[in-house]
Amino acid sequence: MCFSAGASFAVSASLVAPGYFSISQARNRGMLLFACTPLLFSFHQAAEGMIWLSLTDPDFTSWYKPALYGYSFISQPIWPVWAPLTMWLMEPDEKRKKLISWFLILGIASALYMFYCLISYPIRAVAEHGHIRYYRAFPHLTIMRPLNFITIAISPFLSTLRYSKLLAAAMLLSLIMTYFFFTSYLISVWCFFAAILSLLVILVVRANR
Repeated sequence: MCFSAGASFAVSASLVAPGYFSISQARNRGMLLFACTPLLFSFHQAAEGMIWLSLTDPDFTSWYKPALYGYSFISQPIWPVWAPLTMWLMEPDEKRKKLISWFLILGIASALYMFYCLISYPIRAVAEHGHIRYYRAFPHLTIMRPLNFITIAISPFLSTLRYSKLLAAAMLLSLIMTYFFFTSYLISVWCFFAAILSLLVILVVRANR
């Protein structure tokens, strides 16, 4: 299975059509970025599929660094901004919008720090026990990693849009389960489950047109 190159590529391919459908259902520019979420997850899973191939097949060794950094730039600088930004753009209630903006500021700060670390410190991926483990020699990671997860998982709970809390609950539950059962492979496994759950984006988009 994130669990294999085949599983990552299968999820990536299965999100392309729903991603385009989600975009077609968006009725305003504020919702358009949120509607693109399944496509971003599709690219993300394709990148991890290439990481799998580069680690297990000598013919794909040259893809290791591009795939590793492509995957890492999405999972670390992009997602912490993407989640609160999309919620902020869609939110019609001004009070909630202001509250979400604080999480957006946290996400931007976290993203800038992670971007700096990605270009300044070594990272590597290792395939072990049927999973990919990411090693990052970043300072203060024990502080910044929870901050990343908070901005991604909590922001949708603050939205007043229909079904946004369902999406948030599914994402948070998958994060908690991944933390307890796949602690050492948290980034890889949670992103895999979150990619599948991104299909709920369609429900949110259609319910709030």
